[in-house]
Amino acid sequence: MEETSITLLVIYIATSIFGFFIIYKQVSLVKKGEFTILARIVCAIYGLIFGLSITTIVAMMFIIIIKDPFFWQIGISPPEISPYALVLPAIASLIYISVYPLFDFLFIAWSEKKSEGLTPFHEFLGKNIINRFPKPYSLLIAVLLYICLFIVLPVLVLTITNLPVIIIWISLMLVYPLMILTFYGAKGYVAGISNVYYQLPDLSRSLFLCFEDGKRSIEEFARDPGSRILLALMLFVFVWTWISLIQTINYYLQVHWQ
Repeated sequence: MEETSITLLVIYIATSIFGFFIIYKQVSLVKKGEFTILARIVCAIYGLIFGLSITTIVAMMFIIIIKDPFFWQIGISPPEISPYALVLPAIASLIYISVYPLFDFLFIAWSEKKSEGLTPFHEFLGKNIINRFPKPYSLLIAVLLYICLFIVLPVLVLTITNLPVIIIWISLMLVYPLMILTFYGAKGYVAGISNVYYQLPDLSRSLFLCFEDGKRSIEEFARDPGSRILLALMLFVFVWTWISLIQTINYYLQVHWQ
C-alpha cells in the first residue's frame, strides 16, 4: 500500500507542476511576460486541480488492474491501494466543478460586455439572462441562475428518477465544463487539421503516388513524415469519435428497450 500511495503522490506532484507550466506558458503569452503575484497564484491553483484530475484517472486505472485477476499470476498477490487515493482527489475535483459555474456566471456579470473570448453559450447567457440588468443586479441574477441550474435542477431530477445522488451530481456538474471543453477542443481540432493539411504540397498527388510509384511516395513521406502522421491520426480520431457515438447510442437503446 505504501509503494502505491507513494507512486500516486509522485504522479500528483509531477502532474501539478506540469499543469502549472502549461497554463503559465499560455498566460505569459497573453500578458506578454507581465506576471503579477495573483496570476501566479491562479496558475498554481490550476496546476493543483490539473494534478487532482490526472491522479483520479491514474488511481482508477490502478484499482482496475489490482482488482482484475487477469493481470496477476497464480500465487502472486496484487498490491493493496488505499481507497483514499481515489476518494480524496475525486471529491476535490467534484467540489471544483460544482463551484466553477458560479464563478463563471459571476465573471460574466462582473465583466459585462467587456470580456473577450467567450463561447456562444456564454454570450447567450450574458446577453439574454445575466446582463439584462446593470450591476449589482446582474451579480444577483448570476447567483440565482447557478442555484436554479445546479441546485434546484439536481433536486428535481433526484425526486423524479430516484437515481443515486452521486450519479446525478456528477452527470449534471460535468455538462457545463464539457460544453466549454468541447467548444474549444473543436476549434483547436479544426485549426490543427487545417494547419497540417496545408503543409502538404499536394495531397491528391501524394495519394496517387502511393499506388503509382512506391519509391517516390516513400521519398515524399521521408521529407515531411510529421504532417502526414498527424493528419492520419487526426482523421482516425474523427472517424473513431463517430463510431463511439453510434456505439453509445446503440447500447443505450438496447438497454432502454429490453
